Amino acid sequence: MQVILLPKSILHTNQFRPISRTLLNDGDDQKLHLFIKAGRDGRSKGACPFCQDVFLKLLIKREADNDFSFDVITINCANPPKEFKEISKKLPTLVHGDIVLNDVDDIEDYLDSSYPNFKLSLRDAEAFKIQSNVFTRFTYLIKDVTNNPQPLIDELEKINRFLEQRGTKFICGNEITGLDCSLWPKLQHIRVASDYILGLTIPNEFSSLWRYLNSAYELDAFVKSCPSDQEIVLHWVRRETSTKEFLQLTKEEPKYSLDIPELD
Repeated sequence: MQVILLPKSILHTNQFRPISRTLLNDGDDQKLHLFIKAGRDGRSKGACPFCQDVFLKLLIKREADNDFSFDVITINCANPPKEFKEISKKLPTLVHGDIVLNDVDDIEDYLDSSYPNFKLSLRDAEAFKIQSNVFTRFTYLIKDVTNNPQPLIDELEKINRFLEQRGTKFICGNEITGLDCSLWPKLQHIRVASDYILGLTIPNEFSSLWRYLNSAYELDAFVKSCPSDQEIVLHWVRRETSTKEFLQLTKEEPKYSLDIPELD
């Protein structure tokens, strides 16, 4: 785990405000500060599944302990403030006192060791393996590395079959774990971006997978941390997208796909 000392001059803000407003040193050394990707307006949540992963974990921790305090700072990736670049080169980044972490696994381990009120770490090798390739298959498809959707469908089917066989609400059992917080945002990107950009939907017959997604949609923490459909599409949309289509996406009222199809 890499630990970086935090410069005292770093700037911060309250939730969903640009970094350059107020000093990070707010007199509360116990508060955590999460830096995530900003949306196209430079203020709202951007569409980064790894940022949502950590944001979701923090919200779950807070639901378990009202005294758990954190704020969220959105960073414009195209032009990050120099104060942020002095402490980290990537997002998400978690700052707690003099500790700065920008690896998702390190952040989860740190949160569980420092705030054991709701343990998220659970080593389930079978569950981890079954979902380990799905996001890679999606990125290959969405980035035109391949034009064959079948490998992605196959990975989604593996997860669906695994969930059906286990018969649990979450992927490792009936309690939320860090693996759920990691997988749910990736599945949301797959659902939204594949449909809009590729015309590819998660098959309705993958009923266990859809119920698993619904278990996320029922969580207030997921809804609060989830970026809009437009932000997800803009994150993945190809460069040749017309200016008109791009502007329409940025101007539309935010939409959130948080429902599931009727299942047998």
